[in-house]
Amino acid sequence: MTACSDLRGLLTGPVLEVAPRLLGAELRHGDVVVRLTEVEAYDGPNDPGSHAYRGRTARNATMFGPAGHLYCYFTYGMHVCCNVVCGPEETPSAVLVRAGEVVEGIDLARRRRAGPGGSGSRGSGACRPTGRRSGSERAYPRPS
Repeated sequence: MTACSDLRGLLTGPVLEVAPRLLGAELRHGDVVVRLTEVEAYDGPNDPGSHAYRGRTARNATMFGPAGHLYCYFTYGMHVCCNVVCGPEETPSAVLVRAGEVVEGIDLARRRRAGPGGSGSRGSGACRPTGRRSGSERAYPRPS
């Protein structure tokens, strides 16, 4: 088994078990690595706070896909939220990445946070997820 298949197996578990396991895991995007320090589980049809509570839509379709994909969406006109899809296929659940600590690539992360005028805008994150990444298989955290 490869590390990715082992991790995919871990992410295929129930979201309420997967979420605490992701605390302390590390996500890499290029040369930036972020250690997850706060996550939040969304249990699809069992959770009124989940985007999948009322069923599949074009926006939330990624949540119904294979574990390990990213479900990203734009919110409040300024933030992109990033969720790691987990659970078996067709069972929509995901773990929202709420906070993390940059542990590698701090200078690049700071440059990414700077807005167009170098303002350090909080509207962009260190790993800078975008909605275009929704559904990608870039959600394999490194176990800590």
